[in-house]
Amino acid sequence: MLGENMEESKACGQLTSSSVDDRVRAIEAQILQLLSILPPELVQNAQQNSAALAANQAPAVTAFDPAMLKRTNAPQTSFPAGRARMVRREIRRRVQRERHFPADLFADPAWDILLDLYASHYERRTVSVSSLCIAAHVPATTALRWIKTMCDQGLLIRESDPNDGRRIFISLTEESRCRLDAYFEDLEG
Repeated sequence: MLGENMEESKACGQLTSSSVDDRVRAIEAQILQLLSILPPELVQNAQQNSAALAANQAPAVTAFDPAMLKRTNAPQTSFPAGRARMVRREIRRRVQRERHFPADLFADPAWDILLDLYASHYERRTVSVSSLCIAAHVPATTALRWIKTMCDQGLLIRESDPNDGRRIFISLTEESRCRLDAYFEDLEG
């Protein structure tokens, strides 16, 4: 995006100080975002070096300590793995309730289906109808009715297994996945 704006300015023969300032602010914002995931020691070192450069002094040279990278507050797993783990934890909590309350009291097969498919999406696993029926924690006929209803409503997609015509895979539509992303982002926020 920044490159496109620069190309447009050059093509028009206009490289204004405000467009340069806008680019500098955008780069600074990106740097601040990157600094937020670094260990505090590295951030402090970068700030000291930046201040020295601004004062036209040579930045202090410090030895690189690879152990500093291990002390980061940044997540140690990728977003998909972390999100899948979070959803599986939520599924386990739902199952735990059955130890203390009747299972049918909180039966919500549609939500259980969505959660299982959402976690599976980030685990990069395909889910067969039979597996999804088990994940729904209700009788298979009930789960099948819910799967059909959710497919009819555009929440889920049915796809035949290319290797076995008898097996059907179910997945979330892109819209459903985005809605679940938003839901879990709200929970984290």
